[in-house]
Amino acid sequence: MSRLITWGAAALMALAANAALTQDTTDDKCLSPAQVRDNDVARNAGAMGEGICISQLEIEENGLAWRFTVAENTTHAKGPTIFLLHDNEQESFDTALYGIRKYGGKLVAVEAADSREFKGQDPNRNFGTTAAATAPCSQMRRKPAPIFTGVLMDLQARQPGFILTLHNNANGYSGNGGSGGISAARQSAVLKGMMAPNGGDEDDAILLAGTKPFDQNNEARKTVAKLHKQGVNVIYEHVRPDRNDCSFSNYVVLNNLGTYYNIEAQHGHGAQQKRMLDILMGLERVRVRDKRVQ
Repeated sequence: MSRLITWGAAALMALAANAALTQDTTDDKCLSPAQVRDNDVARNAGAMGEGICISQLEIEENGLAWRFTVAENTTHAKGPTIFLLHDNEQESFDTALYGIRKYGGKLVAVEAADSREFKGQDPNRNFGTTAAATAPCSQMRRKPAPIFTGVLMDLQARQPGFILTLHNNANGYSGNGGSGGISAARQSAVLKGMMAPNGGDEDDAILLAGTKPFDQNNEARKTVAKLHKQGVNVIYEHVRPDRNDCSFSNYVVLNNLGTYYNIEAQHGHGAQQKRMLDILMGLERVRVRDKRVQ
């Protein structure tokens, strides 16, 4: 596999705005795990064997030098793209690697020295290409971020036609004595949690997002019914332009970029996250490429 990344129109337009993009490459060869400055890669070095090509790229925007690690299944390139936006969520990286080995595709991980934020900026609050769209975003350090947004979206594969990210969260939420903010047992003006029969821990759930209230979103209601039938908790996010928080879910939904999924699992719940990934891939009819991966 060539390690040269071809940028689409969005990223090229952003790069024209006096920003720098560099690739950590040596000729056209893939990097070995030992060459990559990343604890997630080092921890999974044994699973990154033949067929997994690792590359890294860097961009500079708004005074921040972002670095991304990309791991692609070159034996089965056609598969989901899995985005990992928080560098302190180890089970999500492990699950994503499991996913691309089993189903093909690639993972894209934001590097932030094993921290949730990168120099004060939450990567999952850094999506948006125009000043008007990002105006409501209080957690965005500098607005907008067309290069960051364009580069990540250019890494999204055309097929399958959904956008997937993985996250890990803290136990419970503040309203029930916990310390997290994501829970299928939580209800708010934005998030509607829906516990499934036999759904297990409230912190393990698949998040959907749409611009309509849940009761008016027939597709989301059908998806929830299917996931509940398989014992998967669901959270629905109602996205509105005036409440845009510049998260990945908001950017995808507000720009009609496809169906958005976020597989959430509590820190330490790697097995539960892999189970939800397998169920989602079955729901989306994504073919298993390597049955040896368990």
